[in-house]
Amino acid sequence: IEAARRAFGKGMQSYLIFMAVRLTEMHRVLRDTGSIYLHCDPTASHYLKLLMDGIFGHENFLNEVIWHYTGGGR
Repeated sequence: IEAARRAFGKGMQSYLIFMAVRLTEMHRVLRDTGSIYLHCDPTASHYLKLLMDGIFGHENFLNEVIWHYTGGGR
């Protein structure tokens, strides 16, 4: 992660550039019948949704899974 910070910088924009490189490669190697699941922080989810729509096409979005935490180490 530190190498990524040095290469791309800090902040959301840098994170999205970092992710765009990887998601673009995933799109290249993903079969037409393949699926991709992305687990991320709630502060990044909307940005990544738009990024993935641009890479994979918004028509390929199927659903969003939302975790509901009950109790535990909060």
